[in-house]
Amino acid sequence: MSVNTSYYNENAVQLSKQYDSLEFENVHRAWHVYWPCGATRVLDVGAGSGRDTRWFVEQGCSVVAVEPASELRQLGSLNSSTQVQWLDDALPALSKARELCSHYDLILLSAVWMHLNSAVRKKSIAVLSELLSENGKLVITLRHGGFNDGRSAYRVSVEQLERLSEAVGLTVCHVAEDTDSLKRKEISWQTVVLEHARSNKSKGR
Repeated sequence: MSVNTSYYNENAVQLSKQYDSLEFENVHRAWHVYWPCGATRVLDVGAGSGRDTRWFVEQGCSVVAVEPASELRQLGSLNSSTQVQWLDDALPALSKARELCSHYDLILLSAVWMHLNSAVRKKSIAVLSELLSENGKLVITLRHGGFNDGRSAYRVSVEQLERLSEAVGLTVCHVAEDTDSLKRKEISWQTVVLEHARSNKSKGR
């Protein structure tokens, strides 16, 4: 078990309360033009307390929630609709999510990318590209600012993510910057929305 997974397990109750104190609409306002509605297949990777998962269900989406930290996953499952399928799964393989559904219309990685090292990021983006439907959107939030509680994190940048994405046929269609929803001055965020390059090209025809 990784240091980060252990931390999320040991602090699951406190973290769930923290996550649930925020509204989806506030945390994810940076990509509001891409918010899903109706019969959208959503994969929430690193679903945590289930806050975002619950919002997706309210919009009529079909949701698969991936959470490798067992204590967080249990709390998220208890507080979510029975319609949500919770999986003990993780990047880079996402083997259970792949077995369950071959393609998703929206894939969200919220506050996940900074925990992955370069090698895992490279493998992860390839798998995420395979799982993304033809006209789907992959949303990745980038945290700028470290941790002082024992969790490990690696430097993130839009440029690095763009390079990795281009190598697997994805292209950036939206980048936005935002302050921290918990008002931590040392933390800022960027949201990157990606899609298949062929989908982007077809729009210009």
